[in-house]
Amino acid sequence: MKTLCSLILALALLCAPFALADTPTQSWVPFKPSSVLTDDFDSDGALETMRFEASLNEYDDGSFSFSVGSKSFTVEDCIGLIPEVNAMRVGYSDSYYGTLFMISEYGPSDDPLTYCYLYAYEDLQDLGRIPALAGSITPDGNGVFTTTIRASMVGTWERPADYALAFGIDSGEDWSIHYRLVEVPRAMYPMNMMVTLKRDLTLSSSIYEDRADVDLKAGTPVIFAASDDVSRLYITELDGGRAGWASIRLSTGEYWAELIRVNGKYVELDEVFDGIFYAD
Repeated sequence: MKTLCSLILALALLCAPFALADTPTQSWVPFKPSSVLTDDFDSDGALETMRFEASLNEYDDGSFSFSVGSKSFTVEDCIGLIPEVNAMRVGYSDSYYGTLFMISEYGPSDDPLTYCYLYAYEDLQDLGRIPALAGSITPDGNGVFTTTIRASMVGTWERPADYALAFGIDSGEDWSIHYRLVEVPRAMYPMNMMVTLKRDLTLSSSIYEDRADVDLKAGTPVIFAASDDVSRLYITELDGGRAGWASIRLSTGEYWAELIRVNGKYVELDEVFDGIFYAD
């Protein structure tokens, strides 16, 4: 039976329309728990064997091991693991050089996480993590993968995120190529969170400098319209009549806090705004 299942999975891999680098509209190919699959994952003419095994409790918490060829990785302490592997060939318009594998978990408080691996040039490499489920990650055909992740600053909201497949060459005695997925930040992300001012606030009409030339009064409903999710927050009145930029940052003190600059001093966001949404 195991041989038959492996054969069926192998045929699915060989015959299914893999999402090559220039065909981003095609889908991931999922493989089920404890899969064993043989195929040419790096287009070198030789067959490699992929193995995936998960050891989970009734809540799908536990660990998994994943291997291609002779190299393997084991991850412990997974929370809400989805016991399957998602695979996609990566390469060029008329060929491929490797296969990208992703394994996802729902995480604590529904904070998803995907473990990413690449098999290329006879080597399996850990590419890092993406805080999203594999099913929500879409390739653009040029080595960039787009998804939606939880933002880091100003309450709880989600924003788009782009991850590039970066590489570097080690030209030493054992010539090799190293890969890693890295987020490529966008200049600004839409927020669309409505709150109310607790106190007077002066904003800057310039994103690049603190001019203190836009005054908003306490009790005014305002919208967090956009942020770079790092240091700048764009705030506007409901009708858009008055709007400007504020500086934000995380506390460097003993406890975690989100801060906003008011009159040259950083104070906690909750001291300035009422109604910031926090999911947990």
